[in-house]
Amino acid sequence: MTLSKQIGFGVGMDISRDEVASAERKRKKRRVKNLTFLRANALALPFPSSAFDVVLCLGDVLNYSNLAGQGGRVLSETKRVLKKDGLTAYEGMEWDWEYRMSPYWTYFERTKDGRFHFNRAKRTASGRETGRSYEVLPGTPLHHWILKQKWPVSPQGYPCTFDVVEEKPIPRKWLKFRHIGKHQYHTPRSLKRKYEKAGFRDVEVFAYGETYDIVTKAGLLETVGRFKAKLARAEAKLILKTRMGSGPWLLLIARK
Repeated sequence: MTLSKQIGFGVGMDISRDEVASAERKRKKRRVKNLTFLRANALALPFPSSAFDVVLCLGDVLNYSNLAGQGGRVLSETKRVLKKDGLTAYEGMEWDWEYRMSPYWTYFERTKDGRFHFNRAKRTASGRETGRSYEVLPGTPLHHWILKQKWPVSPQGYPCTFDVVEEKPIPRKWLKFRHIGKHQYHTPRSLKRKYEKAGFRDVEVFAYGETYDIVTKAGLLETVGRFKAKLARAEAKLILKTRMGSGPWLLLIARK
């Protein structure tokens, strides 16, 4: 929605019906007329070749478990629908940073219908994350405990995962196994190589977000308050000027 005033016409795409429906409701509420939203798969974009001037891939698209091992095909489709000299941008997690912070990750998440899932993730330096997900069974001591916890909330007001340290394994009888998920994340170098291998040119990758991350972990985000946007702009300006940076996110820009 934010880009609607800067473009002639745009198409938003997601594999989730719920996300597409939500975006369409917001579009109608804001009376935006130059955007449309549809459900589709990144492995087979429903557009003719050379259809777009710009393609944005936001939110770790290449890392999704359903696309594991198929990143090359996603980039091939991205390149196909771009016009000659068209621009593409990719935003995702910076794996060097994330892996150093937490080679192992155990956390709870809350579903829209009020259930709780418990997840164990094991990470490798190469960017592979293997996670096992369980449902917390109602009526168990674990379920009673999690109901009493105060859950963190993002600065935007969205519910977050509830990270925990499993000092001793949670009894299996309190959990119901759901599935195993495998994700392949990227470092700045591996992401750049992937795009170059797909035939993109002028590939540049920036790591960013360190200031925000440090402020958040120090519990000072509310103190920053109205200066937060100014701080973010200053950091972005510095990173773009020096072509370097260190933080939890990657931004890639490339041309067809």
